Amino acid sequence: MYKSYIVFFQCAPQVVQTPARTFQLEGGTYAYVGSCGLNCAARLRRHLERRGRRRWHVDYLVCTPLYAVVTHIPEKELAKRLAACRPVTGFGSTDDPAAPSHLFQCQPGEALRYAGLTT
Repeated sequence: MYKSYIVFFQCAPQVVQTPARTFQLEGGTYAYVGSCGLNCAARLRRHLERRGRRRWHVDYLVCTPLYAVVTHIPEKELAKRLAACRPVTGFGSTDDPAAPSHLFQCQPGEALRYAGLTT
């Protein structure tokens, strides 16, 4: 079954420089939306342990990972729902032009409510 996830990070104010773009982050809690198929545990471990070569926008964050939530909501739908938070425009969403971002400044409870994962 197809899965998506939200990884929560605590970030200090920073400038994130990827090969193609520069992003300005305020300090705070951020929710990153991604997808994982059969290798979901490995993908989440990569994000939570913060090692390996830089491949995705999220790999360029210098933030403390907090925890992750896995869901069966499709990644694009999950990103659309979290757009109610404060998106970091264009971050991690190059393959999803309908979403403003896949990184959102958002408290965990707020993100989970917008995602429809809690009441």
